[in-house]
Amino acid sequence: MKQIVNKMIDLDLRGFKGTTTTLLGLFKHIAKRESWSDDEIQYVITEAKKHNDQDHLVETIREYCKY
Repeated sequence: MKQIVNKMIDLDLRGFKGTTTTLLGLFKHIAKRESWSDDEIQYVITEAKKHNDQDHLVETIREYCKY
């Protein structure tokens, strides 16, 4: 998958045991805290939810995390 937004958030997902809803909320919260625009955040969330597949969602979010 090609990364369009050229930013990464400071989030380590190793060992994450939450739901996809929790993961999306955490991503959104940290991205806002790190001054991402609403459009950038929405782009990543839309891409993550595109295939209605949990693995795709997690991998998409992981692509935008530093760790």
